[in-house]
Amino acid sequence: MKKEKGTSGSVRFLLEGVGMNVVMVSYRRFTKVIPEHAHGENVYEIHYVTEGEGEVSLNRCRYPLSPGTLYITGPGILHEQLSDEVNPITEFGLYLQTEGEQKDGELLQVLRKHPLWCGTGRGVLRSLMEQILLEQAGNLPGSTEKRVHLLAEFVIECIRSIGTETETETVMPSPEEEFSTNPVREETMLLVADEIFLYEYRDITLEEMAKRLGLSVRQTQRFLERMYGKSFTRKKLEARMSAAVPMLQNGRYTVTEISERLGYSSPDHFSHAFSGYYGYVPSSLRKK
Repeated sequence: MKKEKGTSGSVRFLLEGVGMNVVMVSYRRFTKVIPEHAHGENVYEIHYVTEGEGEVSLNRCRYPLSPGTLYITGPGILHEQLSDEVNPITEFGLYLQTEGEQKDGELLQVLRKHPLWCGTGRGVLRSLMEQILLEQAGNLPGSTEKRVHLLAEFVIECIRSIGTETETETVMPSPEEEFSTNPVREETMLLVADEIFLYEYRDITLEEMAKRLGLSVRQTQRFLERMYGKSFTRKKLEARMSAAVPMLQNGRYTVTEISERLGYSSPDHFSHAFSGYYGYVPSSLRKK
C-alpha cells in the first residue's frame, strides 16, 4: 500500500441522527513537523498511527506516538506533531465536521466529552483503514456507497476506543449450547418453534416449549396446530425420525446409540416408533 500520499473527498453520513461530514481522508508519511494549530467549532481530527515513531503535543502536553496509537482533537485543541527523523510517522487521518444542533446520542456524548484524547486504538481500526483506502481507489462497483459505511464504522470504533480504554479486553461471547429461554415476540415464534424441532427434539417437552414461546400449554398446542397442522407429539416424532435416518445410513452408530441420542428409553421403543413411522425396521435401512 503506497504511503506519502494524501487523498481527499467529502463524505457525509448520519451518526445517531447527527450529520457527520468527512471533509478529508488522508494516508501520509510525515517527515516534517506539523506546526501547532487548532480548529474551530464542531471540527474534529482523528489520527491513527500505522508505522514509525514520534510525539504529539496536545494543549502543550506531549504524548509518544507509535504504531496503534490513536489520538483525537476537537474544537480549540492545540496540536502539533513531530516525527522521528530515522523512523518517521505514517498515519491515517480523518478531518470531519459535525452538523446541526440535534441532541447527541451516546457516541457523540463520548466524543464531546473527550475533545482531547490519546491512547491505543481498537484492533479493528487497521483492517477498516485498509478497506477504506481500497474503496477510495474506486476500482470496484459500489465503492462510493461502501466507503460511506466503512468511514462511519471507523469513526464509531474510534469513539469506542475512548469509551473502552479503562475496561477489560472485549471478548466474543461463548457459543450457546441451548437456545434462549426468554419468551419471544409473536413474529418470531414460528422461527423459534422450527429451531426447537430441528435441534432440541431429544428432550424438549410441551411445557418447556410453551415457556420459551411465552404461551400457556393450551395456547402452544393451538399455535402448533395452526402453523403446522400437527400436534406437538407428532412434530417431535417427525423431528426424531428425520434425525434417525442419516445416523442409520452413516453406519457409525448402533441402534442402541441412536435411540439414546434421540431420547428414547430403549432400543425397542425406538425401533417400534421407527417402524410405525416408516413401515420398516431400522436395521433394514442400514442394510439398504
